Amino acid sequence: MRRRRWLALLQVLCAVALMYYLVTVFGTGPFTAGLGALTLPSVTAALALGLIGTAAQAQRWRLVSSGFQMHLPRGGALAQCYEASFLNAVLPGGLAGDAIRTARQRSAHRSNWLSSIGSVLGERLAGTVIVLLAAAAALLTADWRLAAVVAAGAVLVLLAARPSLRRLPSRTLAAVWALSVLGWASFVALFAVSAALTAPHLAVADVVGLAAICLAGMSIPLSLGGWGPREGVTALAFMMFGYSGALGVEVSVGYGLLALVSVLPGAVLLLVLAIRGFLGDRGGNGGREVELGADVPAELETPDRRGEGV
Repeated sequence: MRRRRWLALLQVLCAVALMYYLVTVFGTGPFTAGLGALTLPSVTAALALGLIGTAAQAQRWRLVSSGFQMHLPRGGALAQCYEASFLNAVLPGGLAGDAIRTARQRSAHRSNWLSSIGSVLGERLAGTVIVLLAAAAALLTADWRLAAVVAAGAVLVLLAARPSLRRLPSRTLAAVWALSVLGWASFVALFAVSAALTAPHLAVADVVGLAAICLAGMSIPLSLGGWGPREGVTALAFMMFGYSGALGVEVSVGYGLLALVSVLPGAVLLLVLAIRGFLGDRGGNGGREVELGADVPAELETPDRRGEGV
């Protein structure tokens, strides 16, 4: 427990230090200008794109979990992915929500820790592989050596995901990769929304490449809900593409705000869980734990039931 606290503190300090450095270099202007990405249409788009990305993640989790003989209900998986995404967006490191998701899956399916960790880890790593490969492709025109390093990182992540993914038949595995591409595309579209509002003069071809690099920057586990490394990496990417680093910070800040909006349904679910737990305690349930998704208790009653097909 103490080690986790020190790690969280280190992540916060690194994120704050990097943001302070960016403010020192570029000033506060890009950060305040990034607020221009928040408009009613952009917020609506963020919620829609967030639904697409989260639904793709939830289905990917269901498919990977099927390899561990755990069959998740669609509604429960979607709800838990929304909750995990929100917690990842507001807590250091970007993994706290997935840790909670792992624990709940183990409890709901009475599985061992290795199976629950393997399903969540395999799902996350599959998405990370696509993120890193896309970033490597985007970097090819700017710096082939850096592109090679990122591509090597994608290979390492793929090797780490292999124990979870090799359990799946080829058709299911193809669906996992397709869903990973769909989720990645939804976040690229969200970056494009931010760019259209904060830097409308950017070339369309550059937006996709810059988005790919920005998303890869979020994979660096030294952030506070994604903030810090994302802005630094995006600033560098903009300079590599011939734009100003300040513009990169501005677009990245806008993207970060829209990304937070896109997972706000997770906050609503957390609030509902808190209210249900409070009312349950008041009703004398003895602090019974409430699982996300109304259909999860059905899984608890019949843990070996196949449920919905995957």
